[in-house]
Amino acid sequence: MENNLVVQSNDLILATYTMQKTDKELMLACISQIDSRPDAPNVTQDTEYKVTVDDIKSLFFGKKSKNEQNVYRDIENASKRLYDVDIVMSLPENKTLQTRLVSSIVYDPDNGEVVLSFANKILPYLTQLKANFTKYKLLEIGELSSIHSIKMYELVVMWVNQYQYSKEFTIEEFKHVMCVKDKYKQFSELRRYVIETAINDINENTNYKVSVEYQKKARGKGYKGLKLKFHKKLLDKIAGKDGKLSEDKIKSIVDNVQFMNDYNDHPGLSYDGKMSTDSFKREMINIIQREPESFNKPNKALESYLPKVSQGK
Repeated sequence: MENNLVVQSNDLILATYTMQKTDKELMLACISQIDSRPDAPNVTQDTEYKVTVDDIKSLFFGKKSKNEQNVYRDIENASKRLYDVDIVMSLPENKTLQTRLVSSIVYDPDNGEVVLSFANKILPYLTQLKANFTKYKLLEIGELSSIHSIKMYELVVMWVNQYQYSKEFTIEEFKHVMCVKDKYKQFSELRRYVIETAINDINENTNYKVSVEYQKKARGKGYKGLKLKFHKKLLDKIAGKDGKLSEDKIKSIVDNVQFMNDYNDHPGLSYDGKMSTDSFKREMINIIQREPESFNKPNKALESYLPKVSQGK
């Protein structure tokens, strides 16, 4: 688990399943051991992934101390629950896949470890991925406190990689994508235990900032939907006083002639982006939002290209 890189097909991220936070952590600890590159060695349901008590403590407990015996008990129980997990995934042509996640488990209490193998039907969504996938470092979700926070974080990373920086849902659509379709009948419970908990958790403990706007019903009380907005925290310096990222500010940066002169050699630009002003501006709008950390030339931070009168507004 040297790199701790989690790579999953977006179809798997959008799949529905029910699991607890510890189950998800164990699942991700195994996934992070898979080489998902297209030319990686073949993986089968006999390929095994070992997770130890020390792995779980270092990845998910941080500075918190926890008895090793209790940690092993937790990962053993999580393994048993994972063995019973159903993954339900939408397929083309109106088909649906239902599959187990795990095909086998070996318990080793004496050495404080479990060894898992993934089910055959799930492997195409974890191995030899060429496109339509999302990746993040496992340590990025190490401080998140709930399964809903981890799920929302994965979705946010996926959407940003797809050049989407906001998403609008009906209440039922949101419950489906968050795998809580049959839970939280009252909106107040959904808002408190899922939406607000996940957003606050992500904002406090990850490299992303998320905000929400609730949409009220046209008549009567209650809400019909919500809109999530999200961006990397590195972009906070060009966000408004309300903490939200304005597309107008990003456009004003890419329209700045000095910005073009300074970053026309950016490695994220295509050949057309380096040759054409219009292509440069179009591509840079997305590169800024996806990879703000890449604009790191001395004295050439993104906020330095904002018109002086616009800063802080």
